[in-house]
Amino acid sequence: MNHSSARRVRRVATAPVLIGAIACSLGVPEAAAAADPIRPAWLVTAQPDRPLKIVEGLTVRPERETKALPTRGYQLTATFGNAGSLWSSDHTGLDFAAPEGTPLFAIGDGVVTEVGYDGAYGNKTVIRLEDGTELWYCHQSSQSVAVGQSVSAGDVIGAIGSTGNSTGPHLHLEVRRHGEPVDPAVALADWGLSV
Repeated sequence: MNHSSARRVRRVATAPVLIGAIACSLGVPEAAAAADPIRPAWLVTAQPDRPLKIVEGLTVRPERETKALPTRGYQLTATFGNAGSLWSSDHTGLDFAAPEGTPLFAIGDGVVTEVGYDGAYGNKTVIRLEDGTELWYCHQSSQSVAVGQSVSAGDVIGAIGSTGNSTGPHLHLEVRRHGEPVDPAVALADWGLSV
């Protein structure tokens, strides 16, 4: 079978399913049943208030993440407001301990406003979200983004390290609104993320 014949066979084989899917998305399951008596059950049970999304033939694209945790495989070692000799004042972030080199992810869509070394914070990347919230990723071993770059939730922006004033590899995450630090655990919960 040559290439163009194979394409015709694929078109003929998928046409009834495509017609059924379109009929279900329009809220006409009876039309879907008539279009193809041998069809997946989900085509018949589609609800008019939850239409199917048909993109590029039969490809269904999943929804893109809107928020993501900043890293994986971590252990929380310090929380917002902790006091002690490790900090010059109360702790202004949330510490995620993980092996050096563990990837760091953009929590949400935003623009990178700062990348560089910042004293006690070590290698720091700052992302400004669309609502003006700033996310500070501190103590990084490496940084994978540049100032002015747009990032999306889940994009790799760097890696966990132990630069600056640090007792071991971890991410010190700060969430700042109007320039003031707020509890990152509360902000993450507000975005539907639990740590």
